[in-house]
Formats: sequence, C-alpha cells, structure tokens
Amino acid sequence: MDTSKALGGIQSRLFKRIAIVALAFAVSVGIMFGLYAYAPEKHLQRISNAVGIPSKTRPIRHCGGFVGSDAIWAEAQTKYQHLVDDKFTIAMQTYRRPKELNDTLHALLSEEIPSLKEVVVVWNDLENAPPPNYKSQHGVPVRYRHSKANSLNQKLWPDPEYQTQAIFLSDDDIYYKPKDLEFVFQTWRKFGRHRMTGGFTRCAVQESGGQWKYTMCSRDEGHNQYNMILSGLAFAHISFLDYYSSEDDIPKKIRAYVDEHFNCEDIALNYMTSLLTGEGPLLVKGKDPYVSFVPTSGISTKPGHIEARSKCLNDYNELFKCMPLIDETAHIELGVIIS
Repeated sequence: MDTSKALGGIQSRLFKRIAIVALAFAVSVGIMFGLYAYAPEKHLQRISNAVGIPSKTRPIRHCGGFVGSDAIWAEAQTKYQHLVDDKFTIAMQTYRRPKELNDTLHALLSEEIPSLKEVVVVWNDLENAPPPNYKSQHGVPVRYRHSKANSLNQKLWPDPEYQTQAIFLSDDDIYYKPKDLEFVFQTWRKFGRHRMTGGFTRCAVQESGGQWKYTMCSRDEGHNQYNMILSGLAFAHISFLDYYSSEDDIPKKIRAYVDEHFNCEDIALNYMTSLLTGEGPLLVKGKDPYVSFVPTSGISTKPGHIEARSKCLNDYNELFKCMPLIDETAHIELGVIIS
C-alpha cells in the first residue's frame, strides 16, 4: 500500500472538515450580529444577552406633552450595570405593624430562596428604633433601614447599598411563598426586566365621560386585561427607582404629590415604568396564591379608597399630559403550559 497517498487522503479530508466547521461558525456569528443590527428595539435586550453585547439605553417614550430628560434616564439605565442580575433584594416597607412584619419575614426566611441576596426592611416609624440587623437561618442578611421621613416614597428609593439590579418591592402583609418567589424572579429575568412584574393586578378604566376610574380588574365587570402591577408585590429594575427618585421635573412633582396625599406611589411607578419603556406590566402567578394577612388598619381599608385612587389617576394624567399605562392580557403561571 502507498502510505504517502493514504496520508495525503486523510489530511485532505481533515482539512475539508476544518474548513466546513470554520465556515459554519462564521455564518452563525454573522447571523447573530445581523439579528442584533436589524432587530426591533424591544428584542435588543434578549439578543444582546445571548451574544454578550451591552444593550443600548432607551430614550423616554413620547407621551402627550410630557418632556423628560433623556440624559437623566440614560444615566439611570447605565449606572447599575455593575450590580449582580442573578440575585434579588427584597425591599419591604413597614409602619407599626410588628405582627404582620414578623409573620411575613418568618414565612419568607424559613425556607431557602436560592436567589435572595438581602432583605431590607424600610422602617418608617420615626419615633421608635428598628430591631437590630440579623442573618436568617439560611444566611440571608436582614437589614433595617430607618427612614428619614414617614413617606411612601421611601420604599422606592434606590438605596446605594443595594447589591442587585432586581428589587422586589413588598408590603409587610403580603407575600409569595418562597418557591413561588424564586419562580417569579427567574420569570422577571427572562421576560420582565422592562416591566413591573408581580402578582397584584389593578386596572385603570376610562369612563364614558373621559375620566379614569381605579378598579380591581374584576372579570365580572367585563375586564379581560390589566394595566398595573402594584408595588406591594412586584419586581422592578433599580433603574426605575433611580428615575422615580431623580430631580427630573415630573418625578419631583410625583413625589410631592405622594407625600401630600400619602397614597398612590405604586400607581406612579406603573405610570413611569410604562412611559420609560413602552411596555405594559406582567402578571406572574406561583403554584399557590400569594398570601395576604389583610390587616385591620392600612391605607386600603379607609373609606373612599377607590375614589382617592381614581383621583390619583386623573391627577397624574394632568401631570403627564397623557395616559401612559398599557393594557395587557397575558400572564405566566408556574406549572401551566401555554401553547
């Protein structure tokens, strides 16, 4: 047998295989970068994550007569990129409801939540000092942050000590069960970074006279959609909190309004999130319903609550010169496959 011819044949086949692999790799890379270059804006983040390219900052969506600072919003989108995005922080606001707070903390911390980095209790009781910080049995730090004012805006403040991009905004009387909360976080990472993502829906519905009414999104009233996820049980990217707390004109007016009326910071955050991103909220349900202690005292239990919230909607529309909320119908539910 002519060994030189045999070796030559082997080398020829080897070079052909190398050439085919190299060509396939080049085509794949070309397709990915082509998709990135020509993809619609709302798909840029997903493609960017796949190929490791930083996404572009989004300008503020045009809405009526609202004119916001694109520079302030752009800074809010870029300044937190160094924070981890595979963990989340719970920001839980409380005011003189020790039983509800302790029961909620116990329920959340008695089981391991793999992606939970820290719990920050926003302590709005100015007259009484909070308990000392501690670590849960699973090693999760619980930090009490004593507010400088008894303001609903305190929960939406972008704490400089936060270590995560994802902030789970929570009240002290409502919670997802631990395994469900982990599922909601992973869903936020995949689909909800540009949305208010959680389990507590509400609706703004325009009436025949043009005014807006705040409702519970009851199907009995003919609602098949929702346009708000309340911050009592919702994930938000820290950049939204940063813009909400910024010195741009509308956020300053909104914070003053919230302090004056002691209400509607959650509605305001929904307005801003949809305005900034052009996307509606996302309802995510766990395997079990969320748990609510339904306290005997609280803002939502006062007479005239619905009327006050409806007034907030219409007052905010005057500030924004438009209705930025976006109706959604879809939801994601643990254990349910949607074909």
